[in-house]
This record gives sequence, structure tokens and C-alpha cells, in this order.
Amino acid sequence: MIGPVADIGDAGTGITDPGYSLGGSRFLKVCFGKKVGPVPKLELELEMAVQSAVRDLIRLGLVRSAHDCSEGGLAVALAECCFNPDGPFGAEIHCSPRAAGDARASHRDATTVLFNEAQSRIIISCDPRNTKRILTELESKNIPHAQIGNVMAEDLRISVNGEKFSWPVAELHDLWWNAIRRAVESDSEPIPSL
Repeated sequence: MIGPVADIGDAGTGITDPGYSLGGSRFLKVCFGKKVGPVPKLELELEMAVQSAVRDLIRLGLVRSAHDCSEGGLAVALAECCFNPDGPFGAEIHCSPRAAGDARASHRDATTVLFNEAQSRIIISCDPRNTKRILTELESKNIPHAQIGNVMAEDLRISVNGEKFSWPVAELHDLWWNAIRRAVESDSEPIPSL
């Protein structure tokens, strides 16, 4: 993963009401033990358009990596994008619902921005020389998109509406890679079901 990072399908924020909520999310299940709220709606036409656009960008050789924002939302997808067999990457990400021009978005908290599971979103990275072409291609196809950050070394840094978060990618990878082993070896709690 080298170069700019773009979130395709939602102008970088997931603000496509209805569906921009934590309803039915992994976040609610893991952090609060709840399976509640309306799940994000899937707009089939948008999903097909987003998938086709990303496929076309890949065929043109413009994409270095692509990752869907599904279980866990944007924050989990970004972390997983940083895990590379040849060594971890970091990223500096700026998410601001207000930047997407949605006046209703000023009340969106960081948790909702980072962990909602709104549909039809893909994070891509590219060579910086291809950024303008990718943005032009997406614009010409009327695909919602936003450049949300850049690849960097070692840390995943995310800012949302002035709140700043930072994690060493090596720590995130360790937590992710060893999660099942630690859960199995733990005597304190049984493994929760999905």
C-alpha cells in the first residue's frame, strides 16, 4: 500500500442516511454485547457502481490495494490495510463529515464515523502519480469518493472532527494476529459467539 488513500462509495465519511449509524454493528456487539438497531441499507445500484469502478481502476493498473469497509467499519478496514507481509505500513487519515458538505454531519461522533458499517465502501491506495487520474475516473462515473489520507510509516493516525487517534501498526497487528490464540488460552472468559 503506497500513496494516497481514498474511501470510495461514501465521500470518505459514510454519511448516506439511512444507514449511517452503529445499528447492527460489530462495535455494538463487541463493546456492549448488543445486537440492536437498524442495520445499514444496501443500495444495490450504488454497490454495483462502486464495485465496477474499482474493478476498472484495478484493470487500468492504478490501484495498489483495495479493502472493503465491512465488519468493523472504516477504522478496522484501515488497520487491516496496514498489515503487509513484507512489513507494516502506517497511514495518516483525516475524516470530517463536515468536509463532505453534509450540514447534518456536525453531530457525528468519532465512534460513529469510524465504526459504522455503512455499505458500498472501499478503501484504495495508489501511487501518488495516479491520484488525479483516479479521482477524475471516479468523478466521471458519479461515484462518491474522497481522498482521506496518505500512506506513511509505522503508525495509523486518524483524525475525526478535531479528535486525534494514533496506534503503532505493530501493536494493532499483534492484537489482530493473536486474538484467537489469546481468547483460547484465556481462563477468564469464554469466547463470545458472533
